[in-house]
Amino acid sequence: MHDHPPRSSETLAAMERTRAAARQLETDALAVAIWLEARAPGNLVRLEIQRHHGCEDQEIAYVVPHVTQRETRRKLRVTAERALDALGWTLKPEGRDVWSIFVQGEWRTLSAHQRLAAISRVGNAMNALSGRGLGGYDMRT
Repeated sequence: MHDHPPRSSETLAAMERTRAAARQLETDALAVAIWLEARAPGNLVRLEIQRHHGCEDQEIAYVVPHVTQRETRRKLRVTAERALDALGWTLKPEGRDVWSIFVQGEWRTLSAHQRLAAISRVGNAMNALSGRGLGGYDMRT
């Protein structure tokens, strides 16, 4: 058995912030998937969010929507990136190794109330982003 020196309170606090950010990303990725599904029903198969190993807590590397209609993939990616940005995530692709989280159909098991709450949260964040002059979320254009 290895003896490890005790971790400092600063190290423990940083580790907890990182775990909290990972949990928040899972929550936000699900909310964005629900929001995208509401705007393009039946098109989103799953949403993949990639992060670099060792990235900052609020950073993501890539957003990869897996879709049934290939021609909509780029638009959905850009829209998902904007939604995650509105929720406080920073897109920082660096070309390093990544790991992924996937949201695939989990929204189908949620109640209508839970889905509407997620749609509202992302929509409100996008409206706030639009208010800052950074672009809206109209997927029709």
